[in-house]
Amino acid sequence: MARPPKELTPEKSVEDLLGSKIRKLRLARGWEITELAAKVFVSPGRISSIETANDPPGRDLTLKLEQVLDAKGALLELQMLIRAEAFKNYAQRFLRDQAGARSIHEFSPGIPGLLQTADYARALMGLDVTDDPEGLEDAVVRRVERKEVFDRNNPPWLWVVLAEPALYQVHGSPEIMAEQIDHLLEMSERPYINIQVLPIDQPAVPGSISLLTLRDGTRTAYGEGVNTGTYYQEPEDVDRLQRIYDHVQAGALGIDASAQVMRDARRKHQR
Repeated sequence: MARPPKELTPEKSVEDLLGSKIRKLRLARGWEITELAAKVFVSPGRISSIETANDPPGRDLTLKLEQVLDAKGALLELQMLIRAEAFKNYAQRFLRDQAGARSIHEFSPGIPGLLQTADYARALMGLDVTDDPEGLEDAVVRRVERKEVFDRNNPPWLWVVLAEPALYQVHGSPEIMAEQIDHLLEMSERPYINIQVLPIDQPAVPGSISLLTLRDGTRTAYGEGVNTGTYYQEPEDVDRLQRIYDHVQAGALGIDASAQVMRDARRKHQR
């Protein structure tokens, strides 16, 4: 005798909502799990894991389920919420480990969070948080507080490769950008902080890369784009991002030449 399907509690999580919705649509068509699995070219076990909220589908499989079940966009909307929540969780774990790291190597297309002034962070995050002033200020405070790791007795070693356009693109005002560049120059005078500028004519990647060495020697990596982020802990994934970082760094200017580029950019914002 077949076991009854697991009773889901849709209010529990977005994963439950998605699994429940897929199961309801499947049952409304009178399909067994094996039938739905065959229509989207996966195993019955995969469908079972999705419906019981144990292994939510990725975007490609969600699109197939959307089409087969005629879900009218409902499944894709839920899957996007799951991706957004995963991004938050990845980011939180990364920030926690970053705060306790022994060394940090980072490529960034913009000023990295660890080196941002409050005004720059406010202008940057204000592009996304415009209807919640209190929430914006809380986010700015949290961003600026991250810099406190450099004031402790045993600060992390920080090596940043910064894309040159970040020095010229105005966030907030020219005055804010001049102050931000002053801060970069000041921080780069510390013996454990190094900043290299990647010239605009050198190849880059469309997102940021952070490589962490934790206090116990464990190496991790974080890659981030617009509304996407993944925290990597498997050695082969970390090695892959390390190679990408190495290729980008190879095209960057030296420390002294980079400082001169920053000073030149600052003068442009003073005009």
